[in-house]
Amino acid sequence: MNERQRRTDEATANAVARGLNILGVRNAALAQRYMRHMGVPDAVIARVIAEPEARRRESVGQSVSEAITPSPAGDP
Repeated sequence: MNERQRRTDEATANAVARGLNILGVRNAALAQRYMRHMGVPDAVIARVIAEPEARRRESVGQSVSEAITPSPAGDP
């Protein structure tokens, strides 16, 4: 793994992974709001939303722990 791909801030990496899940199921505005709330730097937010080809791959753990699953109909 090259230096650019190495994640040293796990909390930020997880917030980005969850933000990208939000992007996939909702929209960019909500994803951006979530990531900003979690302290992800604005430059990182802009890059991951605007440049999908430049995104880092999720770890196996992130793909499970940061997954968003739809609630059954009728759940609040």
